[in-house]
Amino acid sequence: MMRDFYYELTDRGVLHLNGFVQDDPWFLDFFFRRLAPTANPEYPEYPFVCRCGDEMNYLKPSDTPIVYTGFDGSRLFYGHSLTTPFYPERLSYSEDGVLYHWAPVGERARIVPAVATEIAKHIDKWGPYYAFLADNGRALVPLLPLHLQDAIEILRPKRDNQCVGCGMANPFSLRLSFVRDKVTGTVHTWLRPDERMNGSMGTTHGGFVSLLLDETMGKSLSSAGIKAPTARLAVNFRKPMVLGEEYEIHSWIDSQQGRKNFVKGEIRATNDHSIVVADAEALFIEVRPPA
Repeated sequence: MMRDFYYELTDRGVLHLNGFVQDDPWFLDFFFRRLAPTANPEYPEYPFVCRCGDEMNYLKPSDTPIVYTGFDGSRLFYGHSLTTPFYPERLSYSEDGVLYHWAPVGERARIVPAVATEIAKHIDKWGPYYAFLADNGRALVPLLPLHLQDAIEILRPKRDNQCVGCGMANPFSLRLSFVRDKVTGTVHTWLRPDERMNGSMGTTHGGFVSLLLDETMGKSLSSAGIKAPTARLAVNFRKPMVLGEEYEIHSWIDSQQGRKNFVKGEIRATNDHSIVVADAEALFIEVRPPA
């Protein structure tokens, strides 16, 4: 005869059964290791279940079915001793500041405040969003804002890409990430130029300014499924791009004529959006499909 039990999980990762805390280490690991979604329509408020022989252990989470309660720098802990690898690109956050990470059940798991505070030591502002500082701060890994996930798309560097602007496989790459507005198609990124981009007198080299504009304008096309290399790029340098200051680079497709794509881009100071550092117009020619 099948027996049903009804558990509840708090947002701090404490498991309860009929008001009593369940803290047996062996049981906690067993429970969360076997936890899975349930399709039983009789218990919509208990959307997860751990089956054990003739027992059905249903779970009602206050937020997520897994809650991360520990962190050692490379792995996140849940249950008693269960772990999952930590990937900065799998971090996300809610509008009220709760930090989440991918989880094997329920898509993502809430991170308890003590652990979130430890991870937040490596998180900084990135334009209007947040990013994890990797590679000693030289690489920014954006966090997904869950309240905007239907409005924006984060474009991350690809691991097998050799691009000097947005590739992971190139050791000299800037590893740029971008945010694409799903409605307008506008692409944005934010950057604090460092000593690698030094020109003279503490400002960014003009070649890097051009690279940033070209890369962002090209991303406007590639994110729309258009493969088109640069045919012409005209850059207007208006003000110095100071090392260490944050800037926004954004671009948009201005017009299209057959295979010709006319794209515009700008670099503006993040702290004063009225300051235009540089702007550009470019022509990208779409690659012909193979015959």
